[in-house]
Amino acid sequence: MVKFELYKIFKKRIILILTGIGFLWSGFAIIFPALQYTTYTEEMEHLSGIEAIHYDRDLQNMYAGWYPLDELTSLYAEYEMIYNNPDYQRSADGDGYSFSSAGGNTTPLTDEAYYKYLNRYGLIALVGSRTKYLPLYVEDAKTTGNLQELYYGSIVLSETEDVLIPPADLENPIVQKVLGTYDNLQIPFYGEYSDGWESFFNTAPVFFQWFVGLVIIIGVVPIFAEERSSGSDKVLLTTRYGKTKLIRNKITAGFLYATLIFMGFVAFFLFVYIGIYGTSGLKSSIQLLPHCNLSPYNLSIGEALILWSFLGWGAALVIASGAMMFSALAPNTFVAFIPSLLGYVVPMISFAGLSPLLHKIMQLLPVNTIGAIDRFFSMPNYYNIFGILIEKKIVCVTLWLVLITFSIFISVWMFRNKRISN
Repeated sequence: MVKFELYKIFKKRIILILTGIGFLWSGFAIIFPALQYTTYTEEMEHLSGIEAIHYDRDLQNMYAGWYPLDELTSLYAEYEMIYNNPDYQRSADGDGYSFSSAGGNTTPLTDEAYYKYLNRYGLIALVGSRTKYLPLYVEDAKTTGNLQELYYGSIVLSETEDVLIPPADLENPIVQKVLGTYDNLQIPFYGEYSDGWESFFNTAPVFFQWFVGLVIIIGVVPIFAEERSSGSDKVLLTTRYGKTKLIRNKITAGFLYATLIFMGFVAFFLFVYIGIYGTSGLKSSIQLLPHCNLSPYNLSIGEALILWSFLGWGAALVIASGAMMFSALAPNTFVAFIPSLLGYVVPMISFAGLSPLLHKIMQLLPVNTIGAIDRFFSMPNYYNIFGILIEKKIVCVTLWLVLITFSIFISVWMFRNKRISN
């Protein structure tokens, strides 16, 4: 039965320990920074923790929503007038520097001026700057054909990956395709207080890449290999009619386990973030997040989260299918774990300097996609497939379906036809 196979995975102490550590680790990573958050009211009353978050959220959400360009321009001018008011500037020390004692004030204004007059304009400042500067980046790229500014921080993460930037040529098909995605971008952007989701985009990618993927491998990799190392395959593989059903149940349990682990942590992250920050920001345009400030997608943060949940789930299923394949090939769990682990972590390495093509292929694999909410929606990444430009997310899903099908076929064939252990 599938339930029994699933129970065999979850009853393992290592899985229970790792899952518990994951919830504690992620909970701490979310809650601790929130408790350290501080602000001042407009009456200069000091607040900290969740109370401070809720105060800033409610204050800045006075300007939440979508504004016509002329109205947004007027509000942004009010913000700039306060920001540039010489009477509000901090005095510099002997070396020409000025410092604020309040962690939330990163402007040159005095703390009193910032919290009394400017803090409420935080959302206007964000929406206004994105609305003002993003079209300038696009206009420059449409003039020069250079995608460097658009690619940095999204597709290109270091100087060694500069080879991934297409030549600065307006006739280049990829340049034309990328710039064309901006033609339908809806500006101005919709804004809500979204600091919590900025934190989500910083925390989730690392956690899901390093932790969730490995927990899936550790849970799934014994699914076939354990039967051989324990000798139970002597009974299981000699049944006349139950062998096919047994293999089907094991594969189903492996996929269910990967689904429960991935979706369980997604639900936990969302529950904790919404518990602290509320749902404010879910309707905001994704361009309000630093990772996606130049994104051409007409997506809200909430829509991006939903799409990532499905894409990340697909990556989790690929991880599980690969682990099951190595499990069916190996004589014991340890031998199955080594190639499963290497196959998962090696694609993390940047191969751009060695081969741009190899690097782009590696970027499609689960370790680079399971937590890639910060990169999936920051910039379209086109792959040239037999002369046709196809966006990375579509290539990912297609490749994953092929890999899952291939891995299941190998798992079934190998476990069914392997010689019974002595």
